[in-house]
Amino acid sequence: MCATRVHPDAGSGARHASATFRNALWAEWTKIRTLRSARDAVLAAAAVLVLCAVFGVLAGRAPCREAVAAECAALGAVRPSLRAYYLAQIAFGLVGVLAVTSEHTTGMIGTSLAATPRRGRLLAAKAAVCALVALLVGGGASAAALLLARSADAGPGGLPGAGVLPTAAGAGLYLALVALAGLAVGVLVRTTAAALVVLVVATLVVPALSPLLPSPLDDLARTYWPVTAGAQIMAVQPALPPWAGLGLLAAAAAVALAAAAVVFHRREY
Repeated sequence: MCATRVHPDAGSGARHASATFRNALWAEWTKIRTLRSARDAVLAAAAVLVLCAVFGVLAGRAPCREAVAAECAALGAVRPSLRAYYLAQIAFGLVGVLAVTSEHTTGMIGTSLAATPRRGRLLAAKAAVCALVALLVGGGASAAALLLARSADAGPGGLPGAGVLPTAAGAGLYLALVALAGLAVGVLVRTTAAALVVLVVATLVVPALSPLLPSPLDDLARTYWPVTAGAQIMAVQPALPPWAGLGLLAAAAAVALAAAAVVFHRREY
């Protein structure tokens, strides 16, 4: 017997039984909230952001080690209280990945498509939930880290009196965009391990290896690589206008999601 394909636009009966976008949102929120690995990743990311800020305050929050001062100056040193974003972005990206790959692992993707045959609606619900979780938790933890730094009245490289909320909002948006990129990668590769490798390479390996590229590719990579550009929203001396850098990351995430939407619509499950 031939396998039956779950068509993105099933018959009229399926459309009548299809979940609304509100139903899909609630279902995706329930999945993320009850998925232990995703929940642990979110809590770990928030804890890392806050605890690293505390450790930075206790350690005197030196803005940059002397051995890497040139690199910090070239990239625009990230505010000391937010440097844990290097780890937090992997956790929130993993949330986006797990929103898709966990269903492939358990076989629940078929159930999700039966409940919401309109694949665009299902993917949009996943994207909205992942982005909102990263924005609220990541932005809240970033605000707590920044307020800790402000209360310590840090010296050079510390946080000025104003600008806590805009910087925290920018950090939250950055983490939300990374979560959306993780979702797109999860759709494209379908396995958690492979998606995590892609995420680590894009967020950590490429920025770390960009100084090894020949000129002027090294300058272009260090300035315009989407992840590096987006991180300028958290920099003390940004190499790009902060919101322009975040816009570049948003454009890259949008392209990845568009590619994921095409694949998600056409692929048989």
